[in-house]
Amino acid sequence: MLYDKVCQRDVLWSAYEQVRANKGAPGIDRRTFEVIEGEIGLGSFLDEIRTRLVNRRYKPLPVRRVYIPKADGAQRPLGIPVIADRVVQAAVKLVIEPVFEASFKDFSYGFRPRKSAQQALREVYKWLNFKCHWVVDADLKAYFDTIPHDKLLLSVRSKVIDRSVVKLIAMWLKAGVMEDMRVRLETTGTPQGGVISPLLANLYLHWLDHTWEKKAFAKRPYDAHIVRYADDFVILCNERPEFYLEQAKKVLDRLGLTLNAQKTRIVNAKEETFDFLGHRFAAQPSKRTGKPKTYYYPTPKAMKSVKKKIRDVVRTGQHWNLPALIKEKVNPILRGWGNYFKTGNSRKHFLSIANYTTWTLCIMLRKKHKKRAKGWRDHPPSWFYDYHGLFKLYSLSGTGDESSRYARPMPL
Repeated sequence: MLYDKVCQRDVLWSAYEQVRANKGAPGIDRRTFEVIEGEIGLGSFLDEIRTRLVNRRYKPLPVRRVYIPKADGAQRPLGIPVIADRVVQAAVKLVIEPVFEASFKDFSYGFRPRKSAQQALREVYKWLNFKCHWVVDADLKAYFDTIPHDKLLLSVRSKVIDRSVVKLIAMWLKAGVMEDMRVRLETTGTPQGGVISPLLANLYLHWLDHTWEKKAFAKRPYDAHIVRYADDFVILCNERPEFYLEQAKKVLDRLGLTLNAQKTRIVNAKEETFDFLGHRFAAQPSKRTGKPKTYYYPTPKAMKSVKKKIRDVVRTGQHWNLPALIKEKVNPILRGWGNYFKTGNSRKHFLSIANYTTWTLCIMLRKKHKKRAKGWRDHPPSWFYDYHGLFKLYSLSGTGDESSRYARPMPL
């Protein structure tokens, strides 16, 4: 039985290590990792969880509701379970994920082992080069908050026959949300912030992938291709994009999901750009050769976001020693952002962010030491790179040659 595997000590230990590595805030009990390891003892903590699971006395607590700001000014709701519940969710995920993975489709890339956003971007790049220039740029309205619990549990039961594991998932869905000291029960949604939520979200949208493959839309004569990363997906085809949008909408309607009418649009990539996973795609003639070519690079929104992060850490780190500020605060931002965007045509964008970083640091030093001059001569870019170890962001970008980015040239 799968439930027996969830209760094993080694599985719970591995689950705790995964949760610990992700760090994260405490739930409504305010119990942190430091309290668990220092005061309670990790062995006692895991033994208590295992005892409750074995004796069928485990009951999850409501998740703590917090909000994080989005770039457009709106707020994204997160639900943070207590650490004990996160450990049990991680244990269940370890056990059932291989069962789900066996049926997931190759064109689904989000939150899956050995799959990445970069692979999804490359797939979009490939189909644009194969003349699939009509793009359905789809956006689901509040996907994680609108998944119907009853239909989601039916999806789980279609793959998992162990009733005890299904009961655990049902309890997490029905645990409720604590906000303003009140617990509110939900009938839809799987809280963003839960360890198992991405897997459940993938499972539910798998029905869209399954329908697409069953109807052979990706094969001749249709030649329409879905590339999906969790709830973000695009459809690429060389004709009749309205038909494929309608087909996708029929599946989503049956699932009880809604497309965001304001953000879902049909684009001809040869005439207009579109954004996917923080990248902007454009199919246009090469400035060098004049031949059709596909480009993708960071969106203005992504550029603005990383600039704000750099500006914030520099402003709040004026009292830090400069090498420590660069090493511990600035470099991780540059390295993480650069590694995500390095596969695209991002060289000019990387140079822009690198220049913005040295400019921001220069302004900070001028204010800190109360200098009237701007400081360009005292602190040129090479000074930050050679003497203080500032990460060379532009060293990550490709040369512009496709073989250097992809190891083999992509056909047009």
